[in-house]
Amino acid sequence: MDRVALFFWLWVLFLAVNVMWALAQAVVASALGARPLAVRIGYGPQLVAWRMAGIGWSLHPITLGSSASFVPEAEEGSTEPLKNRLLKLPPPLHALALAVPWYVQIGVAMACLGPAEGFHQFTEGFPAVFNLSALPGRVERFVGLLREGELVRAWGIMSARMASLNLLPIPSLAGGYLMLLPWRDKSPTPTWVRPIAAILLAISLIWAVWVASLFVRAIL
Repeated sequence: MDRVALFFWLWVLFLAVNVMWALAQAVVASALGARPLAVRIGYGPQLVAWRMAGIGWSLHPITLGSSASFVPEAEEGSTEPLKNRLLKLPPPLHALALAVPWYVQIGVAMACLGPAEGFHQFTEGFPAVFNLSALPGRVERFVGLLREGELVRAWGIMSARMASLNLLPIPSLAGGYLMLLPWRDKSPTPTWVRPIAAILLAISLIWAVWVASLFVRAIL
């Protein structure tokens, strides 16, 4: 498989993981009574937009993440603050709305790899994030799966690892929101939250850029 094809299939795998998360997020949140108003798949300029099940959907070219909006748009002339629909749920249901879409990814991993290996790939994903010396080798092996055309296995591994990554207590990820749920109704937010969140976010962004560079080097 040539380099262009490798980049294409890597993009497709990220797209598949994000589409599965977006569909699961919309279904789970709607079932719990907090239907999202908009779901954005990817980042960058909008490629296409559509409405489905009363939700505005949009697809963007950089498929490194997705997001769902639960805050209604303010009406013209209104000064009343609008409340996030998730905040109207009891905390246990709020937690389920955040976590279950990533449990769906574990299910995808089990379907692609088998139950035992799929779950193993998920649990191994937590320490793997911090084992920096082993990451280059892991990326090389993953790209090797793409070269050999083992796309289903690669999808399973990526789904499991993205689930474990997103359940870590990092700001802007599901695990970070879950960690802060005990303070969701407190105003103002405790003073220690913002600096810790900023530090964790900065570290996670540096890590993400480094991992992206490992993928580029492994393909080139």
